[in-house]
Amino acid sequence: MEVVMPEAEETTFAAELRRLRGEVSLRALGRRASCSKSIISDLEHERRVPTLPIARGLDKALGAGGKLVSLAEAQRQRLSEETADAAGDSAVDGLLREWDEVWRRDFLKGAGAAGAALATGPGAGTPAAAGGRDLMDAHLALRAAHGRLDNLRGASAVYAHAVGHHQQILAWHATAAGPAERQRIAALAADTGGFVGFLTYDLGMAETAATHYRDAAAHARRAGDLSSCTNLIGQMSRILTDQGHYHRALTLADGALHLAGTAAHPAVRSWLHAVRAHHYACLADTRLAQRDLTLAWTLLERADDGEKPTYIGYLDAAELNKWTGHAMVRLGQRTPSLLRAGRTALDEARAAWPATSVRGSAEVLTASARIHAACGDRDTAANLASRAVAIATETGSARNLRAALTAANG
Repeated sequence: MEVVMPEAEETTFAAELRRLRGEVSLRALGRRASCSKSIISDLEHERRVPTLPIARGLDKALGAGGKLVSLAEAQRQRLSEETADAAGDSAVDGLLREWDEVWRRDFLKGAGAAGAALATGPGAGTPAAAGGRDLMDAHLALRAAHGRLDNLRGASAVYAHAVGHHQQILAWHATAAGPAERQRIAALAADTGGFVGFLTYDLGMAETAATHYRDAAAHARRAGDLSSCTNLIGQMSRILTDQGHYHRALTLADGALHLAGTAAHPAVRSWLHAVRAHHYACLADTRLAQRDLTLAWTLLERADDGEKPTYIGYLDAAELNKWTGHAMVRLGQRTPSLLRAGRTALDEARAAWPATSVRGSAEVLTASARIHAACGDRDTAANLASRAVAIATETGSARNLRAALTAANG
């Protein structure tokens, strides 16, 4: 009688890492591999996807002879394929269809003309010169420079240049030599497109910003970049909340977090929970808003791992305190203790807010003005609102100016 042996289960990166570590402590392995113990713990429990630099460090520290690197490459390849194909064709496409329906129903007016105007920026339609790593690095450096200028001077100072740069990336993507290069450029297009979407929204053009975010999310899907894709869907949900479409915003944020699972970067997941907390607060759901804020703060502890994507590089305790304040000013209308907690959070956000983020400080000041007014401190509220109006005016932020004027007149 022939005995059929069962097939051995495929070894995963997490299982092999646990086996190789054995009795070695997380702290000791972290020192040997130049990696934090929290990252190693997350990898062993499959709470994050191994990057190749970390996999190489662990492989060398544990004498794995390249096995951990191979398993990491295989896992990342599977994730890329699932995101770009299976997940993309179902979950991501489903969320984008949801957005398309909302956009047609609520934002279609005027979007066509505004979108056409954007295509005339400097460099529009100009193919990028052929090149390799140096060219990609140059484009990444330019995108970073645009971001710094926006933080200091506002969207109007960089808008035309950012639009032109994005158009160049799209032209480069259209002429890419092969699938690998096309995927790398798609990831860059998701970043530049999302940045243009934010600038457009900050200048008060919600309809056009919606189309940019939607297109950028599609590029992130093509790149197999789950973190970027879910971050952009979260940005889209924020537009809906600001327009008063709370339930629709919550649907998108729920979908983004479900898609992110444990594979998206902790910083992205932290921000998504903070944004969804605000959506819940707008719907007066205190329990779920507080639950999401707790999750956001928990994930923040794992966000600064040396691999935080540049597009979410601003996420820190000050940013989360800002979102905590946003939620509490909504919820505190019924619960005074929440108002006090929100006031404390926003005071801490202002104290720690980076001096290089001038434009963003207007949003923090406005939220602080609203919550101090709700707490009965009218003089402080008026002072904060006045400062917010001045900064929003100086940086040309229509979005912040509208909110600051409302707070000043409230």
